Amino acid sequence: MKKHIGQLYLALAVSIWGGIYVMSKMVLTVIQRLELVWLRYLVALVTLIIVGFLLTNPGI
Repeated sequence: MKKHIGQLYLALAVSIWGGIYVMSKMVLTVIQRLELVWLRYLVALVTLIIVGFLLTNPGI
């Protein structure tokens, strides 16, 4: 398993990247572009805060 972890991460990155394009097309019919950009930054910020918290506090 450890031997293939890089390939799994690569597949995950490609899936997310490809999914963002399709999702953006659908979401842009509802909200404006700048609002979508800020929502993406907000989701990334919250995710990084959670990951950072979990990495610095491994007992939780």
